[in-house]
Amino acid sequence: MKADRFEPVVVDDDHDASSAGRALAVISTKRDQLVILTSHGSIDLLTVPRLGAAVLEAVSEQPRGLIIDLTATDFLASSGIAALLAARAAVTPSGRFGVVAEHPAVTRPLRLSGLDQTLGLYPSMADAFTAMTQD
Repeated sequence: MKADRFEPVVVDDDHDASSAGRALAVISTKRDQLVILTSHGSIDLLTVPRLGAAVLEAVSEQPRGLIIDLTATDFLASSGIAALLAARAAVTPSGRFGVVAEHPAVTRPLRLSGLDQTLGLYPSMADAFTAMTQD
């Protein structure tokens, strides 16, 4: 697969009429043996199963790495942080893991808890992609 080619896959059920279904969408993209999951909305106790399902689908393909893009995420609850830690554990040690976030509602709890270092927090997709494709 070429480095400049994206193949988006929406890991979302348009028929889900629940409030959780309307609050979070996760889009999966593949690039250079990496899976990028882009989350749109809030990640909380009601919506975290949707992110978890997307992570399970992504790691089943045994990618070189997994990037979770939270730049379109406006809220990250403790259950979402737990899901990020579980995602990291699911892809490592054989794969790489990173989180892209810039919104203070997402970055602040990660930084305050020290998990920004554990998870590999990046300010932009370009930074995460560069770090994860270096050998």
